[in-house]
Amino acid sequence: MIDDPIEVFGACLKKLGLPLNSSDPEHLRRAAKEAVDQKRMLRAYLNAEVRDQLVAGDVLAAQAWAITAQQAMDASPKLAYAHPKEGFALFADNMVILRESKRIELAHQFVNYMLRPPVNAAVVMTTKTATCNAGAQRFLPDALRANPTLYPPAEALKNAEWFEPQSIGGQRLRDRLWTEIKSA
Repeated sequence: MIDDPIEVFGACLKKLGLPLNSSDPEHLRRAAKEAVDQKRMLRAYLNAEVRDQLVAGDVLAAQAWAITAQQAMDASPKLAYAHPKEGFALFADNMVILRESKRIELAHQFVNYMLRPPVNAAVVMTTKTATCNAGAQRFLPDALRANPTLYPPAEALKNAEWFEPQSIGGQRLRDRLWTEIKSA
């Protein structure tokens, strides 16, 4: 599974039929129990590193970000991607400029450059990630624009949710339970 508490809690909450963003203590404890109970089936909590393990056949299934999964499938046609019918977390890749940046204008120029449709399309084609840049999508091959891993079909999206900020109490409980999950 992904080494990220929000992703693990999200998957466990959705598996239990609960809202992805729940901060209800009972929901979070149930999700934590689910995570601990399934640890016997896990090899590890990893992020992009799982790509090579999937390609090598060292793991049979993995929770993975779409870009990681697509890269693995490109390397091994034996692999496939599935959106859980219970639902999943929606994603958006972002660029940010740190408040402390000493070169804010240059950073804005870089972001603007990366958002230019031909440049953004080249990034998408190289990394196999999705883009919400409509101008860039016009430069993408049809097969990439229709890729269900990167652009989930409407049926898959009906139970998908965006992550939302947690209440202070909900986040503290998630942090404490994550420590318990990882150390179990």
